[in-house]
Amino acid sequence: MNFKIFIITFLRSFFLESLWNYERMQNVGFVFTIIPFLKSLYKDKFKLAERIKAHFGFFNTHPYLANLLIAITIKKEEEYSKGLIDSQEVIRTKTMLGGPIAAIGDRLIWSTWRVFCGMLVLSYLFLYGKYFYLKVNIWFVILFFLIIYNFVGHLPFRFLGIYFGYHYSKDIVQKLAKFELQKIVQVIRNTGVIILLISSFVYSSSLKDVKLILMFWSNILLSLFMSRKHAEVVIFYTVAILNFLILVILR
Repeated sequence: MNFKIFIITFLRSFFLESLWNYERMQNVGFVFTIIPFLKSLYKDKFKLAERIKAHFGFFNTHPYLANLLIAITIKKEEEYSKGLIDSQEVIRTKTMLGGPIAAIGDRLIWSTWRVFCGMLVLSYLFLYGKYFYLKVNIWFVILFFLIIYNFVGHLPFRFLGIYFGYHYSKDIVQKLAKFELQKIVQVIRNTGVIILLISSFVYSSSLKDVKLILMFWSNILLSLFMSRKHAEVVIFYTVAILNFLILVILR
């Protein structure tokens, strides 16, 4: 894959879910992404049409890690064009790896990285004390979140996914197995919790009312303990009831 095709594939991958559908999910966006590569590979228009049609089947994975699977498929398609493998192996590889890559993305991005970025923003607000809503530039906060979330997590996954998927397609399963996801997730989550707790101490020191301090720390600690085993709605109502009891007892 030359650099031009690499960049075009990267840019087109942002439209992966543009025509998401219930029957085949991301299949249209997938085909749209790989068409420039297929055109560079097949000069005969009938063969090109045949390969485009072959890839219109079911496709679904995590959108941020999809480029990893797209590049793997591109590499397999290249091998097929040279007669090294058959068409079924190309499609089978694409289908089999969609689920595992989606599971990694859901845990690493949705459940961990997005939450961590939210913790960073919340910690930044806490550092300004109880009147943060009067002191903080909200546009800077929004920009801060978008830059951290996208330029540290989102975009590198998309960009590097093409490189690693194309160059390590043969042993990608072994590399995914060695990818110590749980350790990485735990490190990110623990770091976020530590940062949040430090900023919480700064925030609570700006509160003068004992009742408010008690409510604040009960909310923080109860949410942290319950987050591992309970859904958000359960945590919300539990914290709300606790706050009501504190207000009644200490009124």
